[in-house]
Amino acid sequence: MQQFVWSDFSDEYHPTDRKHTYYPSVIINEHLYSIKITDIPVIPYFPINSYYEWAHYRFYGLRNATAYILVFDLSNVETFQYIRTLRDQMVESRDMRNVPVLVVGNKQDLLCSTTPSAASGLQQLAIAESACGDSREKRRNIVNLVRKHWKCGYVECSAKFNWRVIALFKELMEMVDALEWSGGGKSSEPPQDSSTGGGSSNENRCTVA
Repeated sequence: MQQFVWSDFSDEYHPTDRKHTYYPSVIINEHLYSIKITDIPVIPYFPINSYYEWAHYRFYGLRNATAYILVFDLSNVETFQYIRTLRDQMVESRDMRNVPVLVVGNKQDLLCSTTPSAASGLQQLAIAESACGDSREKRRNIVNLVRKHWKCGYVECSAKFNWRVIALFKELMEMVDALEWSGGGKSSEPPQDSSTGGGSSNENRCTVA
């Protein structure tokens, strides 16, 4: 979020401990979108109804989000299990048929390298390559599950090096925009420009969790 909104990154890791809300604007297909992005800490479960959503502040707005970004750590693919559980809860608790979901693998910069260091021996290199092979296989399985079975978007990025951070938000907003045009959103027709000058972009509102 810091890279996308402020083009900033801190090497000191500070886990999200409370809900943060951002209000950036983007232009997709000549339409201006005012986005409300809610960044939340790890939650024990997705709110199953409005009561649970209102009872806990960190849940507020989750059930009505226009789209979702589910992020896991590429250097620790086991963190994907949390994303999988959360996604299953989302499907069970609200209608997700017209709700875009983008799964993001972050920390691509921490993926292991097969290039040995000066102090590495053949045995250490063989162990490292084996571990990397296992990781790549798990990542391939994740991509297959997300794209073929969940029918969701998938992007890998590095917040540290600002690699594909903007691309992932662009992809998500294009998914939202395509849904609007196809009739799954508010209207099946592209919004008409009501400005008299002819140069202003149309404004749409989107909530991302």
